[in-house]
Amino acid sequence: MFMDKDWVAVYTSGSLHNVELLKHLLNQSDIDAIVLNQQDSFYKTIGDIKLLVRRENVIPAKKIISDAAL
Repeated sequence: MFMDKDWVAVYTSGSLHNVELLKHLLNQSDIDAIVLNQQDSFYKTIGDIKLLVRRENVIPAKKIISDAAL
């Protein structure tokens, strides 16, 4: 589902908390979002956590993320 070409990463972080917070903000604005956690389960400093949205929602999602100023 999220590996479909319709899904685009709009935010990348090492902090699951920040990504989940932004996902919640996007969902409140009726923008579907998916968290893709590629962090190593043992070494949390290896890998990233990505927030993905549908291609048609990239611009409004980036605006919401920018306004959140995490």
